[in-house]
Amino acid sequence: MAVRGEVSADTTPSRGGREMAVWLVVCAAGAGLAWLAAGRDWGLPAAGAVTVNRPVAALTGDEVAAWLTPVALAALAGCVAVLATRGVWRSVVGVLVALCGAGVVAAGLQAYGTAVLDRTYWPVAAVAGGALLLVGGLVTALRGRRWAGMSARYSRTPDDSAPSARRLWDALDEGLDPTAEQEDHR
Repeated sequence: MAVRGEVSADTTPSRGGREMAVWLVVCAAGAGLAWLAAGRDWGLPAAGAVTVNRPVAALTGDEVAAWLTPVALAALAGCVAVLATRGVWRSVVGVLVALCGAGVVAAGLQAYGTAVLDRTYWPVAAVAGGALLLVGGLVTALRGRRWAGMSARYSRTPDDSAPSARRLWDALDEGLDPTAEQEDHR
């Protein structure tokens, strides 16, 4: 029993569980930030790129780097996949999330390599989201094997303590009552 002011050991989440929860928040925030930045205006095209017959329109993140939204969504799916996997596969998914983060960072940096004037802060937000994904993916690749996996509560596994149908029939063939053993243990 815990004394007032003390926290008992059985009520605190495990270190791996806390680490995974922080990781999930960081990676989901990174993927969400990258996805949000993809649809926002990143800046205006350079004067040489504008024709006389076409009005000047702001370029979105997807127009600067078309792969930004798919990569952000793949990273978000990777967050869910990390929760559903264990062991080596979790590390593999972590590497894929890190690669998605690198792709988002590349998209944000590409905005500074194109002829865009009057840049907004959205390319910087995309780079920040990509950096979160990159770090989160590397953390998963290195430490993810220690994290707890999904519960096997509902998975179908044979129960060794329950008598099998074969053993019940064998007991009947021998003239024994298979339920008599169970009654003795009650």
